[in-house]
Amino acid sequence: MAKVRAQKEGKMFDIVISYARSTEKVAAAIDEQLQALGYGVWRDDQLPAHRPYGDVIEERVRAAKAVVVLWSADAAKSHWVRAEADAARQAGTLVQLSIDGAELPMPFNQIHCAQMHGWSGEAASPAWRKVLDSVVELAGHAPGPAPPLPISEPTSPAEPLLAVLAFDNLSGDEDLIYFSDGVSEEILQTVARTTKLRVIGRGSSFQFRGAEKAAAKVAKA
Repeated sequence: MAKVRAQKEGKMFDIVISYARSTEKVAAAIDEQLQALGYGVWRDDQLPAHRPYGDVIEERVRAAKAVVVLWSADAAKSHWVRAEADAARQAGTLVQLSIDGAELPMPFNQIHCAQMHGWSGEAASPAWRKVLDSVVELAGHAPGPAPPLPISEPTSPAEPLLAVLAFDNLSGDEDLIYFSDGVSEEILQTVARTTKLRVIGRGSSFQFRGAEKAAAKVAKA
């Protein structure tokens, strides 16, 4: 049923990222790394405005091929993160990593967890490679040709780099925000998978909306 709903909404996601709000920066970095490889990634910054968020989260988690859980002290206390992790554990799609070394709640402390305390986006990090190996085993090799994007490192001016920005919803109908974002997301994924361009992940490019989409400002950022 979850997969049917996702298909009706026009998008299937290979990977779901579950995390506490305090570790959003790390979640965005992992999101961008995985999207650069060509995976379809979903996290709760993509919740639509017209549906109960609990229903959407449950559908995404149950339909995903891999659920990457970012454990932290705050995540261990979050009923949402624990529920998402438990659904993934039961489905055999759980990939877990620790951001701050906090003790994992039961029964997740009985499952191997990659230690990524201090990780700042290095694609060659042994801990990140371990996480990526688990993702590949569960979700298969991504079709995208682009390698992972390093985080917080300037891109060489000679290297083509593309940012697909979100379409603005000019209709005044809030229900169409999710639709317009979906169109932009589909363009982003198609370009990433069918060209050799390095494409910025939606977590970075979709933050620019309305007046914030001035080309000079986006390029500088």
